[in-house]
Amino acid sequence: MNITNNSDHKLRFSGKKTGISIILPMGWYQESNEDINYPTDIYYKSLGEPYSPCITVKVIEVPETEYHQNNYQELSEILLAEQAQYSCSQPLEILEQRMENIDDHFARIDIFNMIDEETKIVVTQYQVTVQLEIGVCGLVAIMKAEDQDLYLPILNEAMRSLRFIRQE
Repeated sequence: MNITNNSDHKLRFSGKKTGISIILPMGWYQESNEDINYPTDIYYKSLGEPYSPCITVKVIEVPETEYHQNNYQELSEILLAEQAQYSCSQPLEILEQRMENIDDHFARIDIFNMIDEETKIVVTQYQVTVQLEIGVCGLVAIMKAEDQDLYLPILNEAMRSLRFIRQE
């Protein structure tokens, strides 16, 4: 894990496993997850309570025979369907969906509210899928819905700061 100090009290974190760097405000922490299937980095702001803001970044390599330029769109649809099933007592409340270009890669952003079935807390999920040369990158951030006004601007800025340094 490499951490570089940046102006305005922000840090650039570089994930050795994912090869992806991200800028977050001071007070966020990084840990590497030993997911045997996908390189994973986790960033969190520990508030010591359920749904303290957390960002998970994974790189999913796609076999050459299944690779195409819209794998990121497919991943977005799969993630939305999974969350809709998980929040079965109430449909997802889609707040925003948009296409972006992140570090010269096609990306899709979905932001929605859902009720966590286990805790019954209304949470906001910010999900980004990015088309890479080797597959896709998925970024999922989650926070309490009541905290979204504070954290959505931070997540938008962090998303724009993503750099894909692991080019294969």
